[in-house]
Amino acid sequence: MTTLDPDRLLAMLRDPNVESQEIAALVGAPREEVGRAARLVLGLARAKPEEVATLPAPLALALSRAALAAPRADVLAALAGHASRDVAKEAKRGLHLLRIRGVQVPEPPRPAPPVAAPAPAEPPPPAYASAVDGRGERAVWLSRAVPGKGIEVGQAVISDERGLVELQVALLGRKEWRAFARGILDRGAAMGVGEIERARAHALVAEARARNEVTGQRVPEGSDLWLAQLGPAAPLPDPAARFPALPDAEEAAALEASGALHDLPLLRGWLADEGYLREVAARLDEVAVSPLYLDERQRAEQMARVLDEAVVRYLEPPRRALLAGRLYSVAEHLDAAGDAANARAAAAAARALVAGRAAGEIPFARRLLEKAFPPAAPATAGPDAGAPPPGEAGSPLIVAPR
Repeated sequence: MTTLDPDRLLAMLRDPNVESQEIAALVGAPREEVGRAARLVLGLARAKPEEVATLPAPLALALSRAALAAPRADVLAALAGHASRDVAKEAKRGLHLLRIRGVQVPEPPRPAPPVAAPAPAEPPPPAYASAVDGRGERAVWLSRAVPGKGIEVGQAVISDERGLVELQVALLGRKEWRAFARGILDRGAAMGVGEIERARAHALVAEARARNEVTGQRVPEGSDLWLAQLGPAAPLPDPAARFPALPDAEEAAALEASGALHDLPLLRGWLADEGYLREVAARLDEVAVSPLYLDERQRAEQMARVLDEAVVRYLEPPRRALLAGRLYSVAEHLDAAGDAANARAAAAAARALVAGRAAGEIPFARRLLEKAFPPAAPATAGPDAGAPPPGEAGSPLIVAPR
């Protein structure tokens, strides 16, 4: 590439006998741009300033000389903002000469101020939720940053039967929020409180609020406005899709292990509904005092039959669906906590409930009733072995009704 004097280059652009390819080779510009520059020179009186300003630097420098001679102050003003320092300097010199000659000259465009780099986006505050309890309830904490004010925290209690049951909203400073979040995790350890995805927390609360319309549960004051400020929520994914059935042998082993889930701290309080337990307790009381049984063995066998029948009657289809949903939620919680074996057991019990397996074949379901009525201690042999000791013939219900 050869550096050409702008006036010589301008003369070549005006000369019809000079090929554009020749000029392009000399100045190192594309042939198309050279052709465009030649057309602008020939029609400079009608050329648009913005077209001239987009020419490559050597060609723009030649056009600045032509604009000074024309004179085209508007073209020079446009070239004064060219990216090339030499072009901008030459255009400004031309504008100065025109001013001296008394030509009205527009102000050259000022360079735009540098755009400040956007501040790094602050990640949204985390969300938390407790594990679902035996009544299908759980707590969800969902927060959002309020510019200039702090962190708005929503604490919701949701139920898989009733919907959105409680909602409390508070505005905390960022330091207060950090202490509050630490407290949630520390105090909620026994309830299985842990961090969950914000989208999931939002979906849980939104789904619960929709359930209020079906159940008639009173909607906590301010809930709809609070949810509207959070924006639309994505639907919850089907939990069953996350836990497909295992190979037959593994599925059977996981289902058999589901009874031991009741020994986990999170599930020790899971029992059949209180009203139903009262009914079963009354039936067991009848067996306990009935004179129809010849010995304690017959009485114990009848009590076992009463419990077996009670488990079957308890697992009616609507209750199976509720329990399955709760167990899938427990499986998700355990899986997230790294307890894969118990997560598989919970999911296997959920699948068995949905599939309509017999109640007696689902250990987890049986223990919902059985652990409320543990077998009595063996009686001492003797003439009065079949009668309870004086003053101890109380109800076999070990969980105090609430």
